[in-house]
Amino acid sequence: MQNFDDETDAFAVLVMQHLSARGETDIEYDQDEFAIRSGDLILHLHNIFRETRELDDAERDARVARHLEALGELRDPERDWPSVRSALRPVLRPNSFGVDVPELELRPITRPAFPFVDELVAIDMPNTRSIVTYASVQEWGVTVDEVFAVARENLGAMVGFTGIKEPGILRFVDDGDGYCASWPLLPGWLAGSGAEAEPPVAFMPDIDTLIIAPGGDELEQVFEAVEEQYRDAVRPISPQGYTVDDTGALIPLDRSPAHRHLPAVQRARCGLAVTEYDAQAQILNEIVERDVEFTPYGVEPAYVGSVMYGHGDNGPYTITVWGEGVEYLLPEADYVVFCRDDENGDLERLFEVPFDTVATLTGLTPIPDLSPSRYEIRDWPDTEILAELKAAAVSP
Repeated sequence: MQNFDDETDAFAVLVMQHLSARGETDIEYDQDEFAIRSGDLILHLHNIFRETRELDDAERDARVARHLEALGELRDPERDWPSVRSALRPVLRPNSFGVDVPELELRPITRPAFPFVDELVAIDMPNTRSIVTYASVQEWGVTVDEVFAVARENLGAMVGFTGIKEPGILRFVDDGDGYCASWPLLPGWLAGSGAEAEPPVAFMPDIDTLIIAPGGDELEQVFEAVEEQYRDAVRPISPQGYTVDDTGALIPLDRSPAHRHLPAVQRARCGLAVTEYDAQAQILNEIVERDVEFTPYGVEPAYVGSVMYGHGDNGPYTITVWGEGVEYLLPEADYVVFCRDDENGDLERLFEVPFDTVATLTGLTPIPDLSPSRYEIRDWPDTEILAELKAAAVSP
């Protein structure tokens, strides 16, 4: 007899109730995989659970109902490469999307788009989008790079590569077919948009919204509005602004020298880092609680460190903690604060060091296949390295 007292199990019960109401009879719940089998269809619940867990009961119920409306399309036989090729579209998702899917072949194909944001590929269907997995690519007999290239070609054929030459702040809201949040991925598209002398700035706060703004004084207010929308979004992407460099390549605004020290830019960068590391930490803690190790990363249990938001003389920054006597999965931040217990057992803050310096002096290497990056730490630095770290200490 299965115990359905856990929050995830209760969510599975909700999904099964919806399936039963739709006339499904052959329903089975796999607690270990957090998935439901309905006939020949397997529904992995990780993403929809995360996207709806903060909603009230009525909103969550409605969201699950909409998610299952596309059941018939998902049941269609897997299409071959020639038939699916024209339906591919690029989409943006935060790093945490798909991290909790245990099997590598069932994870979405991804490649980095920006810090904490990945590019994925969706199959555009009449009533839903299906995210392309490694298993699908293998079955089609093509390469991952080819899938990404075709998806961008298809989007370019839809919207063009020349951008939109209009003045002022432009706002686009997707109806499900436009993929507007992906338009800036097209080479040259953002560089060709706007009507100002300076490069425009693009914002994609959620998967259905694209905002194009001039890179002037109005940006402060745009950032405030974008942050609020990002914070309230069911499917957020990023609170950051993105622009183009001298070559026309898309970059986060904090990497543009003209805006590097604008407080709103740094706040958005730090807020995205804190949010994504928090989301990843929640997923990793759920995995280790279930599996007693960080499968599928092959890492023994350790404390999943947090990224915190700070504000100093030079503006916002991120910081994480490395404490003596604790094993960590250490996140990447602007600074690392080293701490230890003093002779009275009270926590003593020793010093802060830029993360890049810490990585160099201690030989940190990222855990493979984990994004955003974390570093496996099992030991406190020895006396010599600790002295070098102290010598490199700064005040953020």
